Amino acid sequence: MLLRLRIAFLAALLLPVLLLRAQPLPKTPGAGLRGQYYTGQRFEELALTRVDPTIDFNWTLGRPDPDKTTQRFLSPGPGVPAEYFSVRWLGHVYIPVTGRYTFRIVNDDGMRVWLGGKNILDAWRDQPAEESGAEIQLIGGRYYPLRVEYYQVRWDARALLTWQPPTAAEPQPIPTVYLYAVLPPSARPIAAAAAPRPAPQAGSVAPRPAPVVAAKLPAVSAPPPAPRRPPRRRSSSASAPIPAPIPAVLADSSAEVPPDFAGLSKGTTVTLPSLYFTQSTATLLPASRPMLNSLTRKLQEQPALQLEIAGHTDNVGEPAKNLLLSEQRAKVVRRYLVQQGIDSVRLSARGYGGTRPVADNRDPQQRPRNRRVEIVVR
Repeated sequence: MLLRLRIAFLAALLLPVLLLRAQPLPKTPGAGLRGQYYTGQRFEELALTRVDPTIDFNWTLGRPDPDKTTQRFLSPGPGVPAEYFSVRWLGHVYIPVTGRYTFRIVNDDGMRVWLGGKNILDAWRDQPAEESGAEIQLIGGRYYPLRVEYYQVRWDARALLTWQPPTAAEPQPIPTVYLYAVLPPSARPIAAAAAPRPAPQAGSVAPRPAPVVAAKLPAVSAPPPAPRRPPRRRSSSASAPIPAPIPAVLADSSAEVPPDFAGLSKGTTVTLPSLYFTQSTATLLPASRPMLNSLTRKLQEQPALQLEIAGHTDNVGEPAKNLLLSEQRAKVVRRYLVQQGIDSVRLSARGYGGTRPVADNRDPQQRPRNRRVEIVVR
């Protein structure tokens, strides 16, 4: 048993290294992104500029006060307060291979991401640690402009950006060698998809489009320009413009294929991948349709298969509300399948709230795994 534990531990240490070696490396390794740290949650006053190797920060890990009744939180750096601050990371990311990439963020409070000038992730609101993701088709050997913004209000502070290349089995923080604050002379950057927009005035509410799955990038012609919007007033305190968000785009229906349920015994449970909802609601995002359409085809191929659709949440918030939300999401998935022609008798929906966690709710990185929709073979 001890030998097995040692082997598993060594495998966990070596896996990121092996995955990195499996990807083509750029000729000139990167050193990270340029981070601009501001006092105030709307980029009011620049306090610190530095190069960060990657975006994986947990400033909650402070130390207790001497009276041990309150918690001190970490400051991101000299001159930056531990609460009510904001960060803007700028630079480029090198794409090692052509294919479909998944980008994810875990944030407390607000965070948003632009890649190639497109707003691919947007969770710009006060919230506990939440995870959201987006898929996008990228071209290998190119350098894409990358912009990430974050703000923190009070208490916990978490900012994490991960990617999952097509050759990787698990998401991971983007390795430093692929991130550039300044491009090397040999780089072949792509042009941003849209002209930048002025930053919103300090204290104003910025638009919050839902997370999107980006469409495949054209190989020859440039993508169509983003819809023009009325200009906003420029804030004297804003140091850099913000690109305009893009509308939601439906992904390729072959992106995700559900597991094959043939031969599974009664009671077997499988979590549906790539199922996305609007924050704290039961509204399905367009990115969920390819997965549900593939599941519909599986059910059509196996007419005897009967399923329970089970919704789950984490333990953040009121248990009664979590239970209701999990049930609503399960019913939405069931309704979608019925609308595609699946007999309603074959499907049931039930919500369990946060009563059946599969990960540690105390860990902000693990907690998102508990927010899921499962299929149980009946």
